[in-house]
Amino acid sequence: MKRIFTLFATLIACAGMAHAQATVESATPQEQVTFSNEVKTEKEAPAFKSEAQIKAEKAALRKERNTIEFNATINGSLSHFNTSWRSVNGNTNSLTALGNILFTHNYKKGKFTIGTKVTGKLGYTYNFLDESEGSSDVTKSQDEWFIQTAPAYTLSKSWNVGGSASLRSQFANGYNGDDKLTSVGFAPAYLTLAAGFTYVCPNAKFPIKINVSPISMNATYVVDQRVRDFFYGEKFGTTAVTDLTLDQRNSPYVYGLTLEDGIQRYEGGSSIQIDFDKTFGKKGVFRYRTTLYSFYGWINDVSQQAKSKEWNADPANATNPLNYERIVPTVRWENTIDIKATKYFSTQFYFQLYYNQAQINKVQTQVVLGVGLAYTFKNK
Repeated sequence: MKRIFTLFATLIACAGMAHAQATVESATPQEQVTFSNEVKTEKEAPAFKSEAQIKAEKAALRKERNTIEFNATINGSLSHFNTSWRSVNGNTNSLTALGNILFTHNYKKGKFTIGTKVTGKLGYTYNFLDESEGSSDVTKSQDEWFIQTAPAYTLSKSWNVGGSASLRSQFANGYNGDDKLTSVGFAPAYLTLAAGFTYVCPNAKFPIKINVSPISMNATYVVDQRVRDFFYGEKFGTTAVTDLTLDQRNSPYVYGLTLEDGIQRYEGGSSIQIDFDKTFGKKGVFRYRTTLYSFYGWINDVSQQAKSKEWNADPANATNPLNYERIVPTVRWENTIDIKATKYFSTQFYFQLYYNQAQINKVQTQVVLGVGLAYTFKNK
């Protein structure tokens, strides 16, 4: 009996050891399947970002999407002749000052871009006159501000589709030689709206842009009654409006507007604009900018000629015919050359050619050469 009990106990002990061995061996694979190895090798980004890090990332993104440039110059010139020189040649001593600003901003996100451009020019000339010549006077030599914005969507590497809107007027009042008011803010002012396609040269060494707008609109505003009255007197004298013929009331008399137009005139047609802006040299010593813009109001031309034919076909209007002049394209060509001698010292040459038959049937040009101080800021 004692032997049987001893054998039974031995069998139980062996069974327990076998069960323990089986449990250890079966548990080992389960521990290897756990995430211990993956936790050691996998790298996870930290769940928390500091406020400074977030601001830095946003600033980098803004800089990547936005390109900003600001340029300001103050130029001047002085002319002085002594009494003997002036008595022979008739020159006048004068001092001229001219300020220019240029601001451009381009935003790009994916295939969408929007460009904004702001320019301003304001210059005065002070003429030193002797008592025999009259009192000294100040005349405005240049005055204009311009704002343009152009959203676009990229179609390919070289072509965009989009539109543009621009507004142009002047800062200060303008006078003629008799101190008669000839211009003020929004008298005149020019608004342009256009929609079309833009070709952008893919070669960075030749940065030319050509915009073709099959549908375009030009608007001219002369909101000041004093300016309109001055030009009315220049063209019609003291003749009352009621005594003018129909042709006279429909002929341009103030910045292309007619008496029938009132204070504003709208023209529909097509336009083309060519822009080129390139800096030469590693230090950007020489820069050339040019813009050529032309607008043809063919929609108004067709409408006016049809209206004229219809009016003149009526026998009752035989004594009061209506004849419109054919509308010809308006051309505005601007050129600017900047030469930087040092960081804050530059020379600027500006040339503009302008033709607008509604104003005057002659080509208008202006040339300005100035030397002075310059400041430029770029974020890239």
